[in-house]
Amino acid sequence: MKTNPISQHGAAVALVQLLEEHPELSESVSWSISRTTPSLYGFAHDGGLELLNAVAAIVGGSVVADGPYERTGQSVCGYSVSSVWRDVRVEVATALPVAESAQVAA
Repeated sequence: MKTNPISQHGAAVALVQLLEEHPELSESVSWSISRTTPSLYGFAHDGGLELLNAVAAIVGGSVVADGPYERTGQSVCGYSVSSVWRDVRVEVATALPVAESAQVAA
């Protein structure tokens, strides 16, 4: 196996595979690739916890809550999934207003 000196290469390949196999993730998630480690980071703009649960089913892991905290003057709860998928760390997060978070939890 050829060793690639570009740390972003493995993450880029994994992102292409992830989006080819699950194109729905390209519509609701903005993706970035770490400069220094083979890692993908996503922020879910739409879909909330339902989307994060789908991501967890795809890449493994489970949804973890963090918060509440203030973001742009609004009280929100953060949620994230973190796992290793095809040798690449994948982290996807979102933030929901506390009122929405309470409705989801109920």
